[in-house]
Amino acid sequence: MRTGNLFFGVAFAACAASVAVSQQKETPSQGFAVYGQINRGVLRYDDGPTDHTYWFVDNSKSVSRLGATFDTPLENGWRLHARGEIALKWKETNAVNRNDPHDEAYKFDRTELRKLEVGFVHDTFGRITLGQGAMSADGITGLDLSLTTVVAGTPVQDAAGGQFLVPNGAYDPSNKKIKQAFRSMGSSRRLRLRFDAPINNGWQFVAAAGQEVLSYNDDQLYADTSLRYDGDHGDFRIRAGGAFRWIEERPNVAIASGSLLHRPSGWNVTLATGHETSGANYYYGKIGYIGRWFDIGQTAISIDMYDGDDIYQNRSSPVQSSSSRSYGIAIVQKIKSPKIDLYALLRRYEYTDSTAQYQDSLALLAGARWTF
Repeated sequence: MRTGNLFFGVAFAACAASVAVSQQKETPSQGFAVYGQINRGVLRYDDGPTDHTYWFVDNSKSVSRLGATFDTPLENGWRLHARGEIALKWKETNAVNRNDPHDEAYKFDRTELRKLEVGFVHDTFGRITLGQGAMSADGITGLDLSLTTVVAGTPVQDAAGGQFLVPNGAYDPSNKKIKQAFRSMGSSRRLRLRFDAPINNGWQFVAAAGQEVLSYNDDQLYADTSLRYDGDHGDFRIRAGGAFRWIEERPNVAIASGSLLHRPSGWNVTLATGHETSGANYYYGKIGYIGRWFDIGQTAISIDMYDGDDIYQNRSSPVQSSSSRSYGIAIVQKIKSPKIDLYALLRRYEYTDSTAQYQDSLALLAGARWTF
């Protein structure tokens, strides 16, 4: 894995150093915090000829996780921030299907590590972070003010990504999965060095470079840069950003998204797009409404559409051209205390490619996310 072991050694050493600092100095501003979420539900998937129900699945749109942070002040205005986080995603919606309804191949291993990083933060100079964690473009495709992102967003495949597509006229599934035919091209987490510039009038520049070390079949180098904006303008709130991703042996990617919320009415709109140098591209749109109907918390409703060309990705059996389209309607009821999101999503998938036409499929995902 080339530099992987070296990076892990540095990250572990930095975290150990932060613990040593906590043992030597006791100040009110330093300390540990534990956080996490449990996000479980029920998935019903109709692939055309058959339909199946999967109980107690983990929602891949926002997987269950457990993490801890440590913060302490340093000299000259610098602060140290360390974080560790693991996923708890057994039987997730991106894995289960009618051939493997119980996610039998799942095992808790290094791929569950989401974050193990240490950062040095300064109000004037920004933040420098080293270790396993988010690349600079992570989240750029999901800048979304609709409050339905726990279940509905640009990565439309997350609701039923592990399911197989079925060719027209057939009763048996193909080897093509939803998560191959629908992609958001978003960035993820790597073992990287990342720089976050200070926020200036709502704008922030971020850059990162690193290597995939957790996957068993990917040790490529990755780099990306992003520019984000988050600000209020009268009754409106705007959140937007764009990024460019460079990958060692794969097509480069440009991605962007933006969302506009009218606070008094609760109406909002979100747009996103992604383009690979290979020619693959998609456009995504969402219209949402946030109501304050119940004292327990806000209620959010949204409808969305995804339209992609040449999205299908499988390097061992590529297709020349494909069309991917999805429609979804979601509702989320937020509960303020305890912090629980109750949600339901109905999503339709339509896919064709140069090899065959496939039956339309329908996914219904309902569940709850408890955040602590």
